[in-house]
Amino acid sequence: MPEETREEMLRVRCACGWETSGPEDTVVESTQEHGRRAHNMLATREQILEMAVDASEERPRPTT
Repeated sequence: MPEETREEMLRVRCACGWETSGPEDTVVESTQEHGRRAHNMLATREQILEMAVDASEERPRPTT
């Protein structure tokens, strides 16, 4: 049976306490919108990806 490919899940946290997680495109769009609305700031995709972390790193690993 072929192994299912999973899209990497990312997380971004803002200094104000706001956070988002999900697939790369979703995180970038959400973070850009938050920056504009809450902080009147514009961030590039590259800037957002530099501060993003792998969301799975913060989840407990499942036991088998």
